[in-house]
Amino acid sequence: MDVGFDDRRNCDEFCPGRRFGFRRKACSSDWRSMEKEMARHYGDRVRISSLFKSAVLVPMLTVAGRPSLLLVEKRDDLPKHGGQIAFPGGKMEPYDKGPVETALREFEEETGLPSSEISVVDILDPELTHTTGFVIVPVVGFLKNIDNLKKVKVDSNEIKRIIIFFLDDPNGSKFELETFALSEGFSLLYPIYRLKSGVRIWGATARILLKIMANSDVYFRGALERRWL
Repeated sequence: MDVGFDDRRNCDEFCPGRRFGFRRKACSSDWRSMEKEMARHYGDRVRISSLFKSAVLVPMLTVAGRPSLLLVEKRDDLPKHGGQIAFPGGKMEPYDKGPVETALREFEEETGLPSSEISVVDILDPELTHTTGFVIVPVVGFLKNIDNLKKVKVDSNEIKRIIIFFLDDPNGSKFELETFALSEGFSLLYPIYRLKSGVRIWGATARILLKIMANSDVYFRGALERRWL
């Protein structure tokens, strides 16, 4: 694993996640420190200790020279998040040091690709799932060798397939906003992406995707400067 934050000289330029409010040290935090960081981030609005801790990897790559993201489609029969499109990731395990380790472990388990081929560059603000009780830490990284896609072997117990999302195709997906009513008596406005293939991306994944799309030029420029692509 190559952690891009080790080079602090251009961190603020390369890592737009800093603009979302999380502190720079988050990338190297263990889960205990991260929980304190999240508690400061949310304040009294959210009881972090009552939520399931999880992390996802946002794998960025170029496919045929086009900036892209790798997502997975989950099996329909899973008890939670069945059939959803998501970034590779899952729950924290006791042996995971921090969110980066959780995200990379889950990426490797779900796709069969080596986590050593990922260069971690950023951590975004956490996302809450308002119906399943998870707090998700998004870890942004680059898959350095496109040939690795030939080696994909998904975990068939959980994953149906991988999906490549092209960031440079504005006509390839339709962006919408929908309202989701919560039992607490208020509603949330959240994004949905509908791909031409009929795939629907929503929930926390869509919110993370929205942040990535707003800053993808910065990420890819940094990756090109470091010759990761």
